[in-house]
Amino acid sequence: MSGTEFPDDLFDAPDGPRPGAAPPKKCGRHDWITYLGIGDKCARCGKVRDWTASRRSRNNRKRGNGDELEVARILGGVRVGQLALPWDVVVPGYLRAQSKKLDRWPSLGKVIEWLDAIPDGPELRAVTLADTPGPGGRTRRLIVMDLHEYARWYGNGTPDDCG
Repeated sequence: MSGTEFPDDLFDAPDGPRPGAAPPKKCGRHDWITYLGIGDKCARCGKVRDWTASRRSRNNRKRGNGDELEVARILGGVRVGQLALPWDVVVPGYLRAQSKKLDRWPSLGKVIEWLDAIPDGPELRAVTLADTPGPGGRTRRLIVMDLHEYARWYGNGTPDDCG
């Protein structure tokens, strides 16, 4: 190299992300463009649309919203699921409930996790579960509450006896 030539790059380009670096941000809202041979692709992040997953997400959201309305109607409460709170239904002054309609029953640990996500307060906390029966079947609904909270409202003992 003669004295008049300069290298284009002073440093080598890194091969990948730095260790400990945050992962790249997900696309907040996809901007789908249709390409021949590929299908739909996001103009912002480059993700190819998966129609099966898209349909599944829409169906699950409809099922959840419908279940929230049904639980609110049964309990005489108000649906607040659209507010992104840890609970979906409120019966003012009485109950806050998370509603779930699933294709199979969840584990007890998962139900406790959903119940614990609702902050303590003066109202009862509950998780309502519903299954998805086949055609012509009756939807079975369960409600799960903490026994000590329930006993504070309806038990014969004092609140001190309830833990």
